[in-house]
Amino acid sequence: MKLKVFLASIILFLSLAFSNQSNAKEIYSNAISANPLGLAFGILNATYETLLSPQNSLTISGYYYSWAVDWAAYGLGGSYRWYIVKEQSKRIIEGFSFGPMASFSFWSWRGIGTADGGATLSIGIEGAYKWVFGGFVVEPILTISFPVSRFSGAPSYQSYGLGVNLGYAW
Repeated sequence: MKLKVFLASIILFLSLAFSNQSNAKEIYSNAISANPLGLAFGILNATYETLLSPQNSLTISGYYYSWAVDWAAYGLGGSYRWYIVKEQSKRIIEGFSFGPMASFSFWSWRGIGTADGGATLSIGIEGAYKWVFGGFVVEPILTISFPVSRFSGAPSYQSYGLGVNLGYAW
């Protein structure tokens, strides 16, 4: 009797395990991620991505910059992504994407001297490749941007960004 219960338990366990693999092709329509590599450069960011159509998504990002010792900034940004190369096995917000991006930052001076703060606006493009492993997101990303508006005394502008976002998709 114990052997029958044991075998029935194993069969039930295996059937549940194989049924979860069929659910592994779940379609993810939202993701939240952050770039831990940016912390080494004084940049903290978080990004929320949501599906707009089968080939497009929208991202909204929040930033905190601690540039050098004397500058700090808070910022908001966003991008519109096209997922152009879709494979049959890929989920909706998985794979290669690219699109326009923009960010707006409010800078403040914390040092001694006469520098003031101000706001900056930059626009550009971004490219990324997102993998989703059971809901866990790994996304190498490259951005190239150009300042549209700056203020006098602003810190030097870096026109590119490279990182690896880690997060969760649902």
